[in-house]
Amino acid sequence: MAKPSQDPFYLVKDDIQSSMEKAQGQFTRWQQLSKVNPERKRLEGEIDDECRSIAWQVDEMEKAVDVAEKNMARFGLSHQEISSRRKWVLQTRRQCEGVTAALEAANKPGARVAEPVTPTSKLHAAALQDNDRFLAAEGDQQQLLLRRQDDELDQLGRHVERIGQVGLQIHEELEVQGAMLTELDEDVEGAQSRLAAAQKKMAGVLKRMGMRGQLCIVGVLLLLLVVLVAILFN
Repeated sequence: MAKPSQDPFYLVKDDIQSSMEKAQGQFTRWQQLSKVNPERKRLEGEIDDECRSIAWQVDEMEKAVDVAEKNMARFGLSHQEISSRRKWVLQTRRQCEGVTAALEAANKPGARVAEPVTPTSKLHAAALQDNDRFLAAEGDQQQLLLRRQDDELDQLGRHVERIGQVGLQIHEELEVQGAMLTELDEDVEGAQSRLAAAQKKMAGVLKRMGMRGQLCIVGVLLLLLVVLVAILFN
């Protein structure tokens, strides 16, 4: 990730690194002075104050990284960028603690002056080992998250496939019902046509028979009704 020119993290980081370089330079100068040199005591106080200030700032930076990790999308950060920031926090804290520990050890009775903190020192090597372990743990965590996401995507894919199959079955059922409704409509239209034809024929017959013929039909129907009622009550 390119270094943003206006990112507060990098602005503070540059300031802390400048302070750390200053403290390391003073520490190197402090080591070169004899124990009876008054400047050695003055440098020791300045180095201690500088390291305390750096330690406090590094703690605040770590809190900021924790907040950024919980809202990576909001700040536009990646897991790689978060890991890089944590690595820098850990390295800077180790360097600061190394200088402070060297000052404390030098003030103990019979203590030897500690070696300067350099990239090849044992302290730096220990810090790198801690960084490697941290990055390895972060990598394992990311792999675990990726595997979980893959499993969830597989499950989602199976659910979508089942939903698709149900959708196809519903589509086929709708097609069958549509065909049945079409056939029913055709049967109804045929029945209506036949009924209309029968009504038309009946109207023609009644018209040809005239009023007299219609009265005869009504009389016959009444006679049949009387016969049926007589049969029913006898």
